Amino acid sequence: MTKNSNNTINKRNRILNQTTVPWLEIRRKIMHLYPLAIPIVYHYISRETTLMILIPIGAGYVFFDVLRHFHAGFRKVFDRIITNNFLREHEKYGLIGSSYFVLGAVASIILFPKPVAIASLYVLIICDAAAGIVGSGWGRTRIFGKTLEGSLAFFVSGMIVIAFTMGDNLLWGTLAVIGGALVELIPTGLDDNFTIPLVAGAIMAIGYWM
Repeated sequence: MTKNSNNTINKRNRILNQTTVPWLEIRRKIMHLYPLAIPIVYHYISRETTLMILIPIGAGYVFFDVLRHFHAGFRKVFDRIITNNFLREHEKYGLIGSSYFVLGAVASIILFPKPVAIASLYVLIICDAAAGIVGSGWGRTRIFGKTLEGSLAFFVSGMIVIAFTMGDNLLWGTLAVIGGALVELIPTGLDDNFTIPLVAGAIMAIGYWM
């Protein structure tokens, strides 16, 4: 085999490695898409009813999330079903993203007007999924451990979300998406499943109340 042939094969392998489909991240984000039911259902029922349903669910999430750290038998089952298939390394030692999501959803529904809470939850669920999949699969420009490509995916998908949910207030919706993208990108020490809806919701709420 000639040197040129080896170079061609090596180049092709590098391209294949660079475009590997991020199946772990896709599985994680598919698991995180089922909470789309929360803003969809909240659109049709009252805040009080939504919280009556969501708060017990959130309490259950956190309870079992904490239990796995203290009960060896439960942790073994949890690891086999959840940890080994979906979790990132840091989630193995603290709360998982789903627990933070439910806490963020409850806080958003309590704090923000209904249209704002719904929009902020869509931003979190859809945009964070887009950022994670694009960033882990095709991101090349690293920033704070994340990727520029992932942040662009967050912004583009966020503008689509805002067009459908806050079309009458695109300025504040755009600022909210930018704020959410920055929170997703910059390490704050807090889980972005909790911070994204609160930051995006707070920005949209300002425009809503003005």
